[in-house]
Amino acid sequence: MKVLYGICSWGLGHATRSLPIIRKLIREGESLTIISHGYSLEFLRSELKKEDVNFFDVKDYPIPVSETKGELIAKSVVYWPKFMRRMEKGLGFVTKLCEKERFDVIVSDGRYDVYSRRIPSYFITHQVRILNPFKLKTMEFGSEIFNLFFLKRFKKFLVPDYEDDDLSGKLSHNLKLIKKHYLSYIGVLSDFRKRDTEKDIDYLISLSGPEPQRGILEKILMEQVKELDGKIVFTLGRPDKNVVKKEKGVEVYSIVGKEKREELMNRAKLIVSRSGYSTIMDLAVVKTKALMIPTPGQVEQEYLAEYHNRKGTFYSVKQEQLQLAEDTKKAQHTTGIKRECNVEKTVERVMDILYETG
Repeated sequence: MKVLYGICSWGLGHATRSLPIIRKLIREGESLTIISHGYSLEFLRSELKKEDVNFFDVKDYPIPVSETKGELIAKSVVYWPKFMRRMEKGLGFVTKLCEKERFDVIVSDGRYDVYSRRIPSYFITHQVRILNPFKLKTMEFGSEIFNLFFLKRFKKFLVPDYEDDDLSGKLSHNLKLIKKHYLSYIGVLSDFRKRDTEKDIDYLISLSGPEPQRGILEKILMEQVKELDGKIVFTLGRPDKNVVKKEKGVEVYSIVGKEKREELMNRAKLIVSRSGYSTIMDLAVVKTKALMIPTPGQVEQEYLAEYHNRKGTFYSVKQEQLQLAEDTKKAQHTTGIKRECNVEKTVERVMDILYETG
């Protein structure tokens, strides 16, 4: 079976969560072509360097980050024309590639421009309803219309969550327009596994996401980390650097590979991180508590942080209000995600869906 796999490049989350499916396709001997861009593409090439995989660098649409509501309105005016132009360009490339390669099935994690009307195409998303900073129901309803428009181009949306006792809240549940038969709740996707190991790291501070906010948070945390006691590990999320150092009792890594990151997450008693959905799925698998700091202007992260704060699974705080010593104490009193999260079962569900049509 020839598979085309598109991966969104907004941070590394889409790439990391797709790896279990990609690795399974490779083990099954399927022919695989991957489309991505930027750090995500670099990361995937590094992770799969020993595998026979074709890669294409195709820029996807820009990430709409705004720090204020007024800024969001101003940016939206110019964002949508850019979005459509980038979509058209990406889709043009994909159409030509499909004509040449004759793929049997297409999987797209977060990229609306990777599909074909002639080939069974599946869209992986946890964000079936796109939220807005104004919390207006009409805009949320409009986002369902937007996704419904694209859903017609895909055979089905694959939602990496559960139908009940869920992780994504109203991002993919209690929908008004999109009916359940369009969706398959496949379960969590994470490239990590739970390890039976000693919890000897008191705090793992894990940075990720786009600049400038990644760098801003790094500065804040580097200043406040002095107030913490115990063993502290700091990963900066900087693929462009190659730094490992220890200063004032804090181990600092510019970037860590999959195995090292999995080891650190399992050893940590508490993780300080952004509230991206892929991070939440990783935490669900390794069963570690967390303090979440949503990226300012990323409405989805702000909602997920608030949602899990209300549920008591994780504690969250806004970046500008962060008091690391106090907030980490509060995070210790949360429950973490208790439900069983079996990634192998998720991958098997996905493979069953692909083999039905591939």
